[in-house]
Amino acid sequence: MKHLYSLLSNIQSGIVVRHKLVHVKRTKMNLEVLNLLYSEGFINGFSISENKPHHICVFLKYVDDKPVLRKFRIISTSSKRVYVSYETIVKQLANNGLFVLSTNRYGLTLTDDYLRHSDIFIRTGGELLFQIIF
Repeated sequence: MKHLYSLLSNIQSGIVVRHKLVHVKRTKMNLEVLNLLYSEGFINGFSISENKPHHICVFLKYVDDKPVLRKFRIISTSSKRVYVSYETIVKQLANNGLFVLSTNRYGLTLTDDYLRHSDIFIRTGGELLFQIIF
């Protein structure tokens, strides 16, 4: 979990100072989050550093010189995990922004995708990791 928060804070710090890329530690969770952010168009991409194989270069995305991502709000921490039911996702989170949810059945997913494709997803909840503010 601590590497996930380090990833989010490095991305957020890089955006504040307008860096084109930031370096983060290579972990399985970080790769999953970066895959999700890339597939949803929040970052330009990422690659594993050739010089340091335990690091990832994250290419930040800007449109009209403004960052696509503004910041993240961490919800679950290693000392206080926050779990939500399907009903909570539908009733409370659907209109309050974009959240990253970790489920045992589908892995990492966005609440937006989860609700948009609700016919595919079995109605299950999961751990609410963080909110994306863009």
